[in-house]
Amino acid sequence: MSALADAIRSARPRTDLGTTSPFGGLRRRHARTIDVVAQSVAAIAPAGVLLVHPSALYARSGSFAFLDIVLTIAIVLAIGGVIGVFGRRVSSTGSLYTYTARGLGPAWGLVGGSALAIGYLSVALSTLFSGSERIAGLISGADSAPTWSRIAVVAAAGTVIAAVLALGLRVSTRILLVLETVAVVTVIGLSIAALSVTGWDLSLLVPRPEHFSLQAITAGVTFALIGFVGFESGAGLGPETRRPFAAVPRGVLLSVGAAAAVMLVGTAAQLSLVAEDPRASSIAGADGLAGFADLIVGVSFLACALAMTNAATRVAFALSREGIIPRAFGRTTAKGVPAAGALILTAVVTVVPIGVLALGGTRGDLRLFTTAGSTVGFLIAYGLVCLAAPVFLARIGELTLRSAVLALAPLLALSTILVAYILGTDAAALPGLATALGVLGALVVAGGVRLLRRPGLAERVGMHDWAVASDTIASSSGRDA
Repeated sequence: MSALADAIRSARPRTDLGTTSPFGGLRRRHARTIDVVAQSVAAIAPAGVLLVHPSALYARSGSFAFLDIVLTIAIVLAIGGVIGVFGRRVSSTGSLYTYTARGLGPAWGLVGGSALAIGYLSVALSTLFSGSERIAGLISGADSAPTWSRIAVVAAAGTVIAAVLALGLRVSTRILLVLETVAVVTVIGLSIAALSVTGWDLSLLVPRPEHFSLQAITAGVTFALIGFVGFESGAGLGPETRRPFAAVPRGVLLSVGAAAAVMLVGTAAQLSLVAEDPRASSIAGADGLAGFADLIVGVSFLACALAMTNAATRVAFALSREGIIPRAFGRTTAKGVPAAGALILTAVVTVVPIGVLALGGTRGDLRLFTTAGSTVGFLIAYGLVCLAAPVFLARIGELTLRSAVLALAPLLALSTILVAYILGTDAAALPGLATALGVLGALVVAGGVRLLRRPGLAERVGMHDWAVASDTIASSSGRDA
């Protein structure tokens, strides 16, 4: 302690650190673990998911629905552990994209980054559309709001998202924290009330042999997994977070744990309602609070759209700083905010739903494509980062049998789910799947061509943040110490 005290008092200047990093321009080292948690939990949107997923999951898996949730949580926790392997060693706004590139190289990094971006934007599109529709319905007081009012709400929601993102990281994460906390607490209260009303009938939580089907369970886990995607998005806040090598792994696992607890309680309540009334569609709806349920889902989904757009902005920032996509995505304001990239991506996320509505389309029409995009995108991104972990650890001389097993186990599960999803896609969903795979292929090819045309660019893929003089105790300002 005396040596540390002496160093602080003397404030000796560091001559071995530079003054800039590849992510210079961002406001560094100001966010905390709670911001990582807020970003990740809002991206999961547990409150909204709880009110729309369990009954649909039961329709797929019957009495194995709760087991599907448990299996999904195990897979997500394993993926979170893999992310921690990188999060304790690498800090980058690119999150899984950068991790994959560090382990498997530029080519696979581009595949993982493109898949992750497709996943983020697909969920942002879907939740912005769905959340806005529900809010528009509440405003109009009708089961189906007029098209013009739905367009107006989408436009207003997109404007708010752009404004919040432009204000900075901590503003956005604190708003997300408040919105999702209120929604989650409300849903948990409704869940406990529902369990009390049904006499804590948990009969549907016990799997019945006659409901067993490997295909149904796989489909159920795939469906349940979509309810957890985005949990890793807090990793993209690393360069802006104090003590990123501690805050990111801790924040990601805390997010998974919190969301898992909420999902287990809410799913148990939902399934207990189904046991009593097979027509029950939501916890709030069963109590005659359908409008209130729409409000919770609407707010939760709009917060999710904000979180997913924020995550996509961070990935785009890393790609831009590497020189793979236009420089506009890597520019920051005087306050250290990548506002240009945020505005561009928010415009995309907003214009697409407006276009669908203007052409007479519905939520189902858009979901045909966004479901495939989010499923394929996240399964590939998660699978590649699991594959990259043991390669990365072997390269730095830290691979152990335990770490290899912990990485390859979720990889096997994700690969099985992806293959089952693709092979099980019916004719009606094929256009969405083909579009998702086509967009992924186009992005990878475009990135690959750029790498080939620009010598030295491949060496920049997967770059990460590093400490600079202003991050140290001995900095002249000391403000980031």
